[in-house]
Amino acid sequence: MTYYSMPNVDNYVAKYMDENGCSFEDACNELGIDKERVFNQKYSNEFE
Repeated sequence: MTYYSMPNVDNYVAKYMDENGCSFEDACNELGIDKERVFNQKYSNEFE
């Protein structure tokens, strides 16, 4: 998988929520992702 084809965290969490019918908080907890980092523009340039 190339860097450009990797999904970002926002898309990953949104897809997980859609596929599993869970809340934002539940998705972050189940995926082990800090919910403060998702959909936060402060971190948008971190991986560029």
